[in-house]
Amino acid sequence: MNVPGWSARELEVISDLRALGDATPDAAARERIRTGIVNRLADGERPPSRRRRVLAEVLAAAVALIIALGGIGLLLSRNALPGDPLYGVKRAGESAELGLSFGDKAKAQKHLEFAANRLDEAGSLAHGDTTGYQATLADFRREAATGTSMFTVQAMQAGGPSLDELRTWAAQQSAKLAALRPSVPEAATSAYTSSAELVTQIGLRAQGLLDRLNCFEITTGVPDGLGAVPATSPCQPATDALNGNQPPLPLPAPVAPSSVSVEPVRTTTQPTATSQAQPTGKLPPASGGVAPTAVNPPITAPTSPALPTTVPTFPPLLSIPPLLPGLPGVGIG
Repeated sequence: MNVPGWSARELEVISDLRALGDATPDAAARERIRTGIVNRLADGERPPSRRRRVLAEVLAAAVALIIALGGIGLLLSRNALPGDPLYGVKRAGESAELGLSFGDKAKAQKHLEFAANRLDEAGSLAHGDTTGYQATLADFRREAATGTSMFTVQAMQAGGPSLDELRTWAAQQSAKLAALRPSVPEAATSAYTSSAELVTQIGLRAQGLLDRLNCFEITTGVPDGLGAVPATSPCQPATDALNGNQPPLPLPAPVAPSSVSVEPVRTTTQPTATSQAQPTGKLPPASGGVAPTAVNPPITAPTSPALPTTVPTFPPLLSIPPLLPGLPGVGIG
C-alpha cells in the first residue's frame, strides 16, 4: 500500500502497532509516568547524555592543545623575520601584549619596544632583501612615532615616565641605524634616511622638553606627531611666576642728542636762578591776533556739576543777648 507522504518503513511500523491492539496504559502506569516526570523537573535540568559528555571532553582537550601549540608557536616565532612562516604569529603575539597592557604609559613603552624589535629584525635581513628592509623600516617609523607621542604626553603629567628614558632610547636606536647603514640596499635608502631623521627628531624632542622642565611654561599646549611640543617663550622659573615676579625689563636705549639747536624760550626779561622754578610769563601777542592762553579751560564730564565761577559770600553772624538771666543767647547767620 502506498500512501503519499509516508515511507514504506513508517507504514510498516504503524501496521505493527495496530496489531498490538489497545496499548493504553492503565492507572498504575500513568501514575508511574507522572511521578517520574515530576521528580525529573524537581531535580533540575536533564543530566547530559554520554554523547554530550564525550563531546565536552574532546572540546576541552582541543582548547588545551591550541593553547599549548600557541605557546610553543610564540616561543618558536620569537626570532622570526619578515617573510618567515611564523612571523605572523610573532606580530600577533605583540598585538596581544599591547592589548594586555593597561594605561597609556605601559602602551607607550610597548610601542617603543616593538620599534626596537623592528631594527633588530632589519639587522638580520639579507643584504638584497629590498622589500623586507622597506617594510621593516616603515613599521619601525610607525611604532616609534606612536610610542614617542604617547610617551611625551605622559611625561608631562604627574607620575609619568622620565624623559631620560626616551632620550636614551633614541640614542640606542641611532646606534643601531648607524650599524645598519652598510647593509641597506640602494632601493631602500629613502626608507633608511626617513628612519634616521625620525630618530634624530625624537632625541631633540626629548632634550627640548628636558630643558624646559624648570620653566613655568614647558609646552605650547598644541601636540604634533611626536606628542608634546616644547615652548619657545623665554624661560621664566616657576617660582618667580608663582610669586608674581616678572622678568626684568631691558633698560631703554639712550636717546641720541639732536643736531638741531633749539633756541630757549625767554619768559622774562630778567634772568632766573637755576635752583628755583619760576612760572612761565605771558608770551608777546602775535601780529594780527590775540595771544592764545597757555592752558585750556578744564572740560567737565556731562554728568559732573558745573564749576563755580564766583566765590560765595556769607552774611555776618548776629548775636542776640539772652532775654532772661540764665538762658543762652541766640545766634543768627
